[in-house]
Amino acid sequence: MAIVTLTTDFGYAEPYVGVMKGVMLGINRAITFVDLTHGVEARNIRQAAFALAYAAPWFPEGAIHLAVVDPGVGTQRKALALEADGQFFVGPDNGILTLVIARAGKWRADEIANPELSLHEISGTFHGRDVFAPAAAWLSRGGVPLEAFGPPVAGPERLAQTHAMRSAGNLIEGEVVHTDHFGNAITNISRELVEQMERELEPDDGLEIIVGSVTAPGMVKTYSDAPDSTSLWATFSSGGAIELFVRGGSAARLFGLKAGDHVEVRFF
Repeated sequence: MAIVTLTTDFGYAEPYVGVMKGVMLGINRAITFVDLTHGVEARNIRQAAFALAYAAPWFPEGAIHLAVVDPGVGTQRKALALEADGQFFVGPDNGILTLVIARAGKWRADEIANPELSLHEISGTFHGRDVFAPAAAWLSRGGVPLEAFGPPVAGPERLAQTHAMRSAGNLIEGEVVHTDHFGNAITNISRELVEQMERELEPDDGLEIIVGSVTAPGMVKTYSDAPDSTSLWATFSSGGAIELFVRGGSAARLFGLKAGDHVEVRFF
């Protein structure tokens, strides 16, 4: 039985996700569906890219991830089928696979251009149903190689992104990459980079995290370890990166944190 996950900005009020599942079941009834999220902000490709890259490593080899956040639907943008580290990804070539590719040890992408592997009539507004769902379903059946979908794509579209890095003797610079439903701000500064700096510097007093005009005075193990509910604090997220939060509240709302905000970690 094949696993197909779905990530969209379709919301939960309309039947669009169910229609895509219906198309896939018409090709392969032996699919186990997993809804990662349909609550991505409308047209927010960056948010979908984060959700997809965060979730995919927790699925077994051979899982198929269908991601449809597609503000360019009906234009000349390509449709992609991609294999990365033993899993498959299907979606528009608009940067939604940026983080998946960045983290992959090995990947291959092909354009979905074979009309035999799509619906016979393709609308100008619903490629999730007409192009991407059939492609994911054919992959789920096995026996359809990636190259059967169309020509290889050597350079899929990538979202502009920064990488956390050491920029001075005692400084790491990065950015907020996502704010979640709880208002927690997740950064791209990894635990590994922080621990490497700690080993090299052996700081006397620890570290502080600065975002805009706000400073988190240190790291705690869990949300409840924060000593107050009015200040910004930091912990390591379940994905292994620095996460900024307010105990019992929303760091995004209280301090205006958002994706793209510059973050500094200072050791002293």
